[in-house]
Amino acid sequence: MIFKNNKYKSLIIAVLITIIVGIFAFKLIDNIGMLIDIIRKFISLSMVFVYGIIIAYILSPIVSFFEKRVKLSRNISITLTYAILLGSIILLAVYGIPGLIENIKEIGSNVPSYISSIEDFINNILEKDDVSKFINTAGIKVNIDMYIDKAGNLVMTAIEGSLLKMVTFSSVIVKFIIGLLVAIYILIDKERLLFECKRVLYLVIKKEKSEKIVEFIKTYNSMIGTYIGIKAIDSLIIGIMAFVLLNIVKSEYAILLAILVGITNMIPYFGPFVGEIIGFLINVFVSPAKGIIVFLTLFGLQMFDGWYLDPKLIGDKVGVRPFWIIYSVVIGGGFFGPLGMLLASPTAATIKIYYGKLLDKNKDIIDELTDYDHKKMNVKKEKCKNTKKEE
Repeated sequence: MIFKNNKYKSLIIAVLITIIVGIFAFKLIDNIGMLIDIIRKFISLSMVFVYGIIIAYILSPIVSFFEKRVKLSRNISITLTYAILLGSIILLAVYGIPGLIENIKEIGSNVPSYISSIEDFINNILEKDDVSKFINTAGIKVNIDMYIDKAGNLVMTAIEGSLLKMVTFSSVIVKFIIGLLVAIYILIDKERLLFECKRVLYLVIKKEKSEKIVEFIKTYNSMIGTYIGIKAIDSLIIGIMAFVLLNIVKSEYAILLAILVGITNMIPYFGPFVGEIIGFLINVFVSPAKGIIVFLTLFGLQMFDGWYLDPKLIGDKVGVRPFWIIYSVVIGGGFFGPLGMLLASPTAATIKIYYGKLLDKNKDIIDELTDYDHKKMNVKKEKCKNTKKEE
């Protein structure tokens, strides 16, 4: 009788579902460690495909260039693109990486002498009578020596850690190589894959919202391609010029500094100063004059980039005022680190585009406010004129 009554039947089903969900939740919590391990394993295995997607995204503009501008087939375009990529990697492996590792090892071996130079410099200052009395009275000298030793240990640890990471980089290299193979298939079939992603989006979300999401992705992708693509070319040119100039002025660790200058140049406004300061600090221990020369050389290169090369290549394509670029770099770096700083400019440009669309959508209200502000300004001007006449 109970099961014939719909009211009791629904209640019993609800209770059974609650019990099953409760048991499942309890088991899930009880085996949370195993679940986390499974998720980690899944993410680790999926990283190969993540690498493949990123590589395909980076190489796609080059493939499109060969395909559309040079009028080559998709397969030949991909083959040429990979030939350029592999050639660049081989050149870097043969000529760049050995020198880079040698520079890092040399810095590591010279750190103790750099620390001794700093200690001697500080001790020379502290030996002056007035300074010595103040230092001994305040008990600061012991703290200064302690902090110098700590700084030296931190630098040594960082250098040893970077060398260790280079040695244990093999798993990442294997994933990168497999990612290169995955990227080939993504590039061959990219239109179909994008269509499938779009179709899934339309199935999950309403058509109107899906269209807005697709439009946003296209806009953001365009900004990323415009900024990062051109900025990468700009940074490559600056890195090569830095290497040539640093060799001319006989800078220490020219390869390391040139690579650092090229990489940090990707970050607007802040990036170039990092390269200049590190170049100065590395060379100032060898000779203060050399440190200043290297700093001025890199500063002059930054001026050339900021006033001539960067405007020529990028121009007003991003179209965001410097204040908002700096603001977005600070916020992006604070939340997402170097990647956030790199994507700060295209993100700010995308926000500006959508802000412009919002203004266009509410044009009537904006015009009313503008007219009201103009009227207020005119009233103030009239009052000022009348006040001057009365005087």
